[in-house]
Amino acid sequence: MMRRILSIALRVAVLLFLVAFVVYVWPTRFRYDHLSTDGDTYPVRIDRFTGDSDMLVPDQGWVPVEGDSGDAGSQENQPTSKTS
Repeated sequence: MMRRILSIALRVAVLLFLVAFVVYVWPTRFRYDHLSTDGDTYPVRIDRFTGDSDMLVPDQGWVPVEGDSGDAGSQENQPTSKTS
């Protein structure tokens, strides 16, 4: 009886560990890419949860990437309502 309880407890612990791993470790918060400007390549990290992007600039660290490309794309894909 005690062996069965320990076996179930071990399975529950392993399952909880796997769930915690999937939620907090995989996938990671940031997806990494690069941005090429004027012949230079800069690393870019994109937050998977918010969609915000930061570019790694020498002597400044991670700097937010600003631009209208994200807003313009989201407005283009919005449905339009026609009123008569």
